[in-house]
Amino acid sequence: MRILSQANGLQNSRPDRPSRLQPQSAQASSRHVETPTPRSVLSIRIFRMLWIATLVSNVGTWTQEVASSWLMTEMAPDPVMVSLVQAATALPMFLLGLPAGALADMVDRRKWLIATQTWMLLSAAVMAVVTLGGVMNPWLLLMGSFCLSVGTALNSPGWHSVTPEIVPKESLQVAVTLNGVVINCARAIGPAIGGLVVVNLGAGAAFLLNALSFLAVVFVLYRWRRDTPEEVTPTEPFFSAMRVGLQHVRHSPLMRVVVARTGILVFSSSVVLALLPLLCKEVFGFGARGYGMMLVANGLGAIFGATVILPRLRQHMNVNQIVGTAWLGYIPTLLVLYSAGHPVVLFGAMFWGGICNLCILSSFHLAAQSVAPDWVRARAMAVYLLVFFGATFCGSMFWGHLAREIGMHNSLLLGAVLLFQGLFTTLFAPLKTGEHLDHEPAHCWPDPEPRLQVPLSHGPILVTVEYRIAPSDAAAFREAMEEIRGIRYRNGVVWWNLFVELEDPNLYKEVYLEESWAAHLRQHQRISRTESELSDLAYRYHKGPGKPRVSHLAMSNSEFPNLKKPK
Repeated sequence: MRILSQANGLQNSRPDRPSRLQPQSAQASSRHVETPTPRSVLSIRIFRMLWIATLVSNVGTWTQEVASSWLMTEMAPDPVMVSLVQAATALPMFLLGLPAGALADMVDRRKWLIATQTWMLLSAAVMAVVTLGGVMNPWLLLMGSFCLSVGTALNSPGWHSVTPEIVPKESLQVAVTLNGVVINCARAIGPAIGGLVVVNLGAGAAFLLNALSFLAVVFVLYRWRRDTPEEVTPTEPFFSAMRVGLQHVRHSPLMRVVVARTGILVFSSSVVLALLPLLCKEVFGFGARGYGMMLVANGLGAIFGATVILPRLRQHMNVNQIVGTAWLGYIPTLLVLYSAGHPVVLFGAMFWGGICNLCILSSFHLAAQSVAPDWVRARAMAVYLLVFFGATFCGSMFWGHLAREIGMHNSLLLGAVLLFQGLFTTLFAPLKTGEHLDHEPAHCWPDPEPRLQVPLSHGPILVTVEYRIAPSDAAAFREAMEEIRGIRYRNGVVWWNLFVELEDPNLYKEVYLEESWAAHLRQHQRISRTESELSDLAYRYHKGPGKPRVSHLAMSNSEFPNLKKPK
């Protein structure tokens, strides 16, 4: 399983956030007292422990990937069958990513991650036993890869959402870079070990090594004592949680850009990993060790990119410029593989591709993790990963079938053309991070005080907010309310609209529907400081006495309200 390292102490030693009562100037100065560095982030104990455990686990993962891909080239040397290994790895994330994200937001993430890591350990162990027993065949290999990836799919959204939860906001960029370093160290070490293990001990030994590597992560997660936030409302229903996750991404302009551009990049660039095993065997004339060294070169390039290139680029470029530059730079990798030149040139191309790929994906990961607030981050990451692995699955299937029809060289050339066309998204859909957003709850809405006792599960609930707007401000007010619309939908409302009273054209009513009374109370908890400030821009147009009047209406039926008749 490919995972990102997390950060924090065993007892959640995250520095306290500035108080809501602290002046903004004091908050700003407190944030900039010390610039986060890799050393300061690595000094947090659980980060360091998970960082090391992640290295061990990812080395095992890359060892398994090399063994699986090479074993398929020996049992069924066909472009489609070889690409199916990559597809079988990506399909579970496409199918299970969103439900996994909803579950990770609903249950204790630590226990959930221990369970998913254990599943992957057992899956890899079964593959090792089957292979060492001499009964492995192409379809059992695909089935085993699929089962192992089911664990990855269930694990990934929760795992990725832990980093922003336990790393101070100002250290998130450094933490994401360190995640990239450790993952790409594994990319450099794992394939080399995988090639050696496959050549000397066979694929079964590589699968067994991967199974043992999961023990490191399970041990660290077991030792982590996570602070579980106290819930004042019932756990969100499963299907409702999935709906809200999709809805949040749909109505988040920043997240939509991340998801769309990730899909375009991954689909186009997946031609490399989908066809590389067969290219090494049939075109370049490499053995299992040579295939492993190609992946090592790619991993070394990523390490160099994370430690040397990316920090320097961040000093002079914004995240969109970094992605655009690296995106353009990745195209020559495909062209060199297309030309099938000297081995040194091929290794150099993979090294260069690793640099570019790291710069792009690190920027995408940072944007995705920083845009979503804590309460929905696992679901937002699930949508991001769903698109990532969905594009990998579709791309692997597409390039495998295309290579059978037009050849592997022409497929690489077409991949380069698609990447070049996707480069225009840098202009039309610029990437931004959410580091400027304050996701902390604003607690700016007073708790409703209904005269009727409303069961938390009762619904739907209709909420109206009345604004008195001067005719000269009407156009600007309606424009400002579009931002309110996005906020309401991102926080989970079912339906929203704005009405004007015909008998009194200066009276506007914002109306929105929520699933239940508990869902409405969650709105009060979810409104962030940034969203509160944006809401104030619309509320300032209100000319009536006091604040806009808010009314809550609950659906009336045979069970509600349950008013006892007087005796």
